[in-house]
Amino acid sequence: MGMRIAIVGAGAVGGALAGHLAATGRHDLSLLARGAHLAAIRERGLTVQSPQGERFCRPLASDDAAALGVQDVVIVTVKGHGLSALAPSLPALCGPDTLVVAAQNGIPWWYLFGAGTDVPAGPLEVVDPGGAAWSAIGPRRVAACVIEVLPARIVEPGVVAHTAVPVLAFGAPRPGDHAAALEALAAAFAEAGVTVSLPTDIRVPLWRKLMLNMAVGPTSVLTGATMGAMEEAPGMAVVQGRLMRECLEVARAWGVALEDDIDERLRRGSGVPGHKPSMLQDYEAGRTMEIDPIVTAVIDLAQRRGVPVPTIETLWALTALKERVARG
Repeated sequence: MGMRIAIVGAGAVGGALAGHLAATGRHDLSLLARGAHLAAIRERGLTVQSPQGERFCRPLASDDAAALGVQDVVIVTVKGHGLSALAPSLPALCGPDTLVVAAQNGIPWWYLFGAGTDVPAGPLEVVDPGGAAWSAIGPRRVAACVIEVLPARIVEPGVVAHTAVPVLAFGAPRPGDHAAALEALAAAFAEAGVTVSLPTDIRVPLWRKLMLNMAVGPTSVLTGATMGAMEEAPGMAVVQGRLMRECLEVARAWGVALEDDIDERLRRGSGVPGHKPSMLQDYEAGRTMEIDPIVTAVIDLAQRRGVPVPTIETLWALTALKERVARG
C-alpha cells in the first residue's frame, strides 16, 4: 500500500529523491518548492537525470503547504538555515501520526533530544533560532535521514541531475522510536532503487557525513576547488584530516561511538572528482551557505564538552568572513 509523501524544499536533493519515489508509481507524492523551479515543475513536470537513466514525473507541487494536505510522511530537504522561516507552515502537512523526516546536513535542530540522560532536551539555538522548528514540528514526531551519498544539482528549473545511486540512512533521535514507520519508508526507497540502512544509532552516520562536509564544504568555498582538485592538492589531505579528527573528538565527547578511519576515507577519495560540494554551489549562486549547521554548531557542541577545535574555529572565521565580504 502506498503512502502520502511530501518533500519539502524540493531542490536538487529533494528533486532527486522525488524522482526515485515517483518511478515506483506506488505513492501519492507532492512537492513544496518555490520560484522558477516550482513554476517549471507545474508547467512541464520534474525531470531527474540519474545513473539509471532519465526519469519524469508530474507530482502535485505548490509553495503553500496547506494546498498539499495532510501526509503520512514529510521529508524536509530544505537546508538547515532555511528551516526556521519555513517551520511554521509545516503543521499544515501533519496529522497525529505524520512522521517528519529531517534530511539536513550538519547538526540538526532536534540534536539535544535523546542525546543522553544528562542532556536537557531543548532547541539548539545556533541552528534553530528561537526554537522555531522545535515548536512547530516537535522532536517526538521527527526522524532523521542522513544522505550519505547523493551528489545532485539543478541543471535548469524543473531538471535535476545526480551522478551516483543515493545512499540513505534513517533513524530516530531516540533509538527504537517510529520503528514501523521507518521500516516502511526504508522499504519504499529500497523499492525505488536507493541503497538504504536503518542503523541502531542515527548519530553515527550523521557525524560521519558531517566529518566529510566539514572537510570539503568550507575548504571548497575558500579555494573554489572541486572534490577531485582538493584530493590532488599537496597538503590538503593533512588539513582535511585535522578537521575530521577534531569533529571525531567532539562526536565522541557526546557519546557517539565513531571509529577513526579518517586516513582510509581520505585515501579512498570521493569517487566524484568533478563534483562541487553543495556549500560551494551555494556560494557561487549567491545563496546562504550551511555554515551554522556544519561548522558553527560543531564549535557550540565542542565548547559544551570542553573539546579544543582550533582548526575548525580557523575555518569558521575564514569562511564566515568570505561570505560577509561577498555579500557586501
